[in-house]
Amino acid sequence: MNGLYVAASGAASMLADLESAAGNLANASTPGFRRLFTQVQAMGGNGSPYRYAVSGGVPMVDAAQGPLHRTGNPLDVGLTGAGFMTVQTPNGYAYTRDGELSVDSRGTLMAAGYPLVAVGGGTITVAPGNLTISPDGLVSVNGDALSQIALADPTGAEMQPVGQSLYRPAGGGALPADATGTQLHQGFLESSTGSLVGSMLGVMNAMRSYQASMNAVHSISNDEQHAIQTLTLQA
Repeated sequence: MNGLYVAASGAASMLADLESAAGNLANASTPGFRRLFTQVQAMGGNGSPYRYAVSGGVPMVDAAQGPLHRTGNPLDVGLTGAGFMTVQTPNGYAYTRDGELSVDSRGTLMAAGYPLVAVGGGTITVAPGNLTISPDGLVSVNGDALSQIALADPTGAEMQPVGQSLYRPAGGGALPADATGTQLHQGFLESSTGSLVGSMLGVMNAMRSYQASMNAVHSISNDEQHAIQTLTLQA
């Protein structure tokens, strides 16, 4: 029976890895996407000599810098450094590196579908004109400075994905808005930290590992059923 539990726990952890790999593949072309990793630990206890695979639940976020590529679009900003842009969602602040900005019908500057937060709070409204965004996030139109994009510092925080290219600290709360080492590069976008080929290989490897674990589960289960039937007939 312990062998069945060991195999089943391996299959469960491989399924979590497959979900992360599939998410990486789906977002391979998403600007500023942070590749996800599944952390698997060996756990024991309850007097059993066996150790079981247990996934960490929420996947870990890759903190590596993605490469920048030029787009020439003034509404595109590629981030370098560890910081995140802050956006206002219905559930409070969230953080993104998706620099494919937009302006909604009311003139609000948006990132990842939500209003960008300015230094000191509030959102950023821009009028039609020549939009420029400086490396420190200062937003100007026709040379007139309007506001500054809040850049949050994730140092020491474990960031977790919450969907739509958004992240939040694992412990909740807000990040400090003082990411001094982070710069915005107008006319560029940061690519995903995972490559398309690497993401495809990750999905394939996770699928093979999951299938191998499930084959072991079925094999052990069948052996146990056969042993039970044999003992029953002998009784």
